[in-house]
Amino acid sequence: MGYVSKVTSAGQLTIPKKIRDRLGLRASSLVVLDEVGDVVVLRPFEADEESLRILRRRFRKTGLTRARVNEIIEKERARLWEEAAKGIR
Repeated sequence: MGYVSKVTSAGQLTIPKKIRDRLGLRASSLVVLDEVGDVVVLRPFEADEESLRILRRRFRKTGLTRARVNEIIEKERARLWEEAAKGIR
């Protein structure tokens, strides 16, 4: 189901309660906004941090730097979002 929210002059919008509840968002929760073409995908930031923590632990012994791991993750994330967006358009 789609929802419509109005963007305020400060660039803020209200996320409907059903979505906040489903994503576990509370006041002061951080979210990630990813642009995929002309679509914006919102997701909780904590889930992203947990994925990074797991990957960093695995790569720690390989000699890869944090910057390089983050670069690899960002490239893969962009690829996955592009792939997911194809089904939306």
